Amino acid sequence: MKGKNLKITVGALIIVAAIAYLIISGMGSAQASYYLPVEQALSGKVEQGKFYRIEGKIDVATATFDGNKTPVELKFQIYNETDPSKKLNVIFNDVKPDNFKDATGAVVEGKFNSDGTFMASKLLLQCPSKYEAEQK
Repeated sequence: MKGKNLKITVGALIIVAAIAYLIISGMGSAQASYYLPVEQALSGKVEQGKFYRIEGKIDVATATFDGNKTPVELKFQIYNETDPSKKLNVIFNDVKPDNFKDATGAVVEGKFNSDGTFMASKLLLQCPSKYEAEQK
């Protein structure tokens, strides 16, 4: 009887230890992103090495895409709608999304370079609504 209880206790401890390991290792690999508006991102009070999430309108007219580089490079600027004069330079090293030219805004996630350029590892586009109010 004592041997059976010992086996159950050891088995339960192994399961608890495995669950604790999975939780701790999962938390370590998650990348927390700090949300910033464009003005705050341009203030210079950002830390290199931290992940940030920045939302803004895209200046599509100044965007460039170089598919001959390795890795490919999409350069564009985002700005806040209330102050279009302050623009943040963004570099995204991945293919240009098909709907990029139609996008009204973007949410970029990534880190800042030492020169203040934002290196986006993720690009989420905001597109205009297909559903507009009926014109009367």
